[in-house]
Amino acid sequence: MLRTISNTVNNDSIIVKNLKLQSIVGLDAWNARNPQTCLISMTLNTNFKESSATDDLKFSLNYAVLCNDITNLAQSKKEWKSVYAFSNAISSYTMNKYEQVDKLNLDVQLTNAHLRTQNVSFQVGIDRNDKIPASKYMLIKNLDLFTLIGVFNFERLQKQKLSLDIKLPVTDEHSDIPFKTIIDKVVTYTEGANFKTVEALGECIIKLVSQDPFYQDTAFLHSLIEVTVIKHNAITETDGVGISCARSPEEVVSNPTIKLNGTKESSESNGYNMPVDQSTAIATTSTDINTKYNTAYLAFGSNVGDRVSNIKLAFDALKRENEKIVILDQSSFFESEPMYFKDQEPFINGCIKIKTILSPHELLRVCKHIEYEVLGRVKHFDNGPRSIDLDIVLYQNADNEPILINDEDLIIPHPRMLERSFVLEPLCQLLPPTTRHPITAEPIWNHLDELYAKGNDEDNLWLVTPLPGKTLNTKKEKFLKFKTVTVKDPITNLSKRESVSPTYIMHILNVTPDSFSDGGKYYSPENISTTLHHLVQVTQEVLKLHDCIIIDVGGCSTRPNSEQVSEKNELGRVIPIISAIRTCKELPKDKVIISVDTYRSTVSQQAFEAGADIVNDISGGAFDSNMFSQSARIGGGYVLSHTRGTISTMNKLTDYTWKNTDVMEGKYVHYISGKEIDPKNEQLTLITTIGQELSVRFLAALDSGLHRGQMILDPGLGFAKNLDQNLEIIRTIPLLKNYSCVTPDGRFVTFKNLPILLGPSRKKFIGTITMEPEPHNRDFATGSVVASCIGYGTDIVRVHDSINCSKSVKIADKIYKKV
Repeated sequence: MLRTISNTVNNDSIIVKNLKLQSIVGLDAWNARNPQTCLISMTLNTNFKESSATDDLKFSLNYAVLCNDITNLAQSKKEWKSVYAFSNAISSYTMNKYEQVDKLNLDVQLTNAHLRTQNVSFQVGIDRNDKIPASKYMLIKNLDLFTLIGVFNFERLQKQKLSLDIKLPVTDEHSDIPFKTIIDKVVTYTEGANFKTVEALGECIIKLVSQDPFYQDTAFLHSLIEVTVIKHNAITETDGVGISCARSPEEVVSNPTIKLNGTKESSESNGYNMPVDQSTAIATTSTDINTKYNTAYLAFGSNVGDRVSNIKLAFDALKRENEKIVILDQSSFFESEPMYFKDQEPFINGCIKIKTILSPHELLRVCKHIEYEVLGRVKHFDNGPRSIDLDIVLYQNADNEPILINDEDLIIPHPRMLERSFVLEPLCQLLPPTTRHPITAEPIWNHLDELYAKGNDEDNLWLVTPLPGKTLNTKKEKFLKFKTVTVKDPITNLSKRESVSPTYIMHILNVTPDSFSDGGKYYSPENISTTLHHLVQVTQEVLKLHDCIIIDVGGCSTRPNSEQVSEKNELGRVIPIISAIRTCKELPKDKVIISVDTYRSTVSQQAFEAGADIVNDISGGAFDSNMFSQSARIGGGYVLSHTRGTISTMNKLTDYTWKNTDVMEGKYVHYISGKEIDPKNEQLTLITTIGQELSVRFLAALDSGLHRGQMILDPGLGFAKNLDQNLEIIRTIPLLKNYSCVTPDGRFVTFKNLPILLGPSRKKFIGTITMEPEPHNRDFATGSVVASCIGYGTDIVRVHDSINCSKSVKIADKIYKKV
């Protein structure tokens, strides 16, 4: 007897959970028509109140019979075209045979439809009393993926597990849903993405699915696609947290098209498009990559043979690419202990910034050619010794958008850059503090601070200034070496770099008749032996406490208002003594470094030919237009000093107030320790002004071919500074060592890690404080000032009385640098 249909709401249900069947339902995970396990779950809304009251099954639905019927139905056909057809057959059969069922919710799960999940199911919802069509959905559940996602730095460095559920609408007219293609696209997209929020990822997956041709039909314009995203390791006290969102194709159609690596869309853009983090708007598209200049940052390293020569040969090979590669900037050189395989020599590392029309893979091929063909690198094992290593760290297209690549040949950004101080430290000399890592979305400077915060000794590097070392008569390398560490400033709570290496003593040797403190004392062109005898005594005493000594030879007084001698006379004074020092058997060649105190390029060139290692230019290249280019050709160290005006006018140019430095306003962006600061701050006006003016000369030096690895900074005590300003400079050396700026034309300059030289010896401001008019009587006070300079982070002190000051330096190093 047929059951009378009524409008009574029934609250009873018969449940079948995971009825297991073996059947051919479309194609399996291997795209073959093989039987696979199907799990049938049903909830059938009915009324079994009478059966409950009488405890008689005849007034209810016999689920044993139901399960047998469904099993027979499944086996009635050799194969089913699709899960849609199979599910439709079950739902139609059930509603037709069992008229006491008011509502049916059916879930047909395939366990081997796709290799990425064992839970692809089709869901049907039918209400006999409703006139609306049955609801039908494809549900992809527990799709396990690994991707970069999260707001914390540690989440940006390692992929973590996600589970996705995707609910896809289907109609009777559009039933052949390409769920395998959709799964593949979602997997490719998600595992190549880098999001901070699951909210953004969820919506982007809906947009990706909506772009499939299947859902471009107007029939689905208002249908909801639902995505659930669960992060398993976000909160340790839970099994997972996440979001669920539903959007129609109409809602997301106006958004930019998502392009996948390897699809037709990306190949039209040279194959460098990858899923993009919409929450941080990191661009990864590549525009005209082979016709416009792009920017790349390369890390270099060498630990075999003459390391600096290897690096220079590699640079020469890059330059031979002509217009294809142009080196724009170079970091300092840093010496590091081997990181992974310890039993090998230390490395010289650094980074360069280049512009190139080469694609990333073309650039990689050039780098490998230089490594193996030009410099003959032999790779015995990973992370082993090498004559040169050139790695692409970052790559940006012509629009300064970061390019992300992850294939078997190349990964950009470099996957291990964030664990290597020998990459991050030099890289931060080339990048403003605001530059973010394209994956983590955190400033790269912050990553360096976090690396140092771990406190690993191997992360602390030695900055090295290569010296010519011609007179060593050996292939042994010769350097000035400086080591700094990151510490927290207790007042500002900012991280900053401080020197922890022994201070160098630069001994002043004035071979002039008119020096302000010792004029004529060592000026004896006819009797150089007297000068050498003095130098031997000084050197022997200093080397009792220190590993080396720098002798600064000056043949032209630069005291304010002094009369400047001719170039010929200056050459006649300095070249003979430099040659004599280099040939003197009583002066140890490997422990004596020679500096020439001159602002003339011809003097510096001949001084280097005679054996000098460093040029100490008090003008910062301003008095001789050839000084920078000449120093670049010569090599060796270069002391970039701050001054104003000329020898005769500098003492009148001591106004550093804001009104006279308004050139900075609205043009320069100033940073201390990577934090933007206001140069109008009265406490910072002096140091930001000096920093900016040094930056102008610094960039001019770089443009002329000098590189950071050659440069030593001298803020110029006594040159265009009054007493209070000299004292303030000493106090603010930590700020100068941590100063950076961005110029009006967008160029970045940082003095991060560059060594600082100060020359307070016998200066007028010391005499003013101590009321001592005679310069040669200021040596004791000079020792006190030198100790203070070291306490504030000075790396080289230039003094007259080196024997006694060497003792002050030794004590100050023990107190302040703990060396």
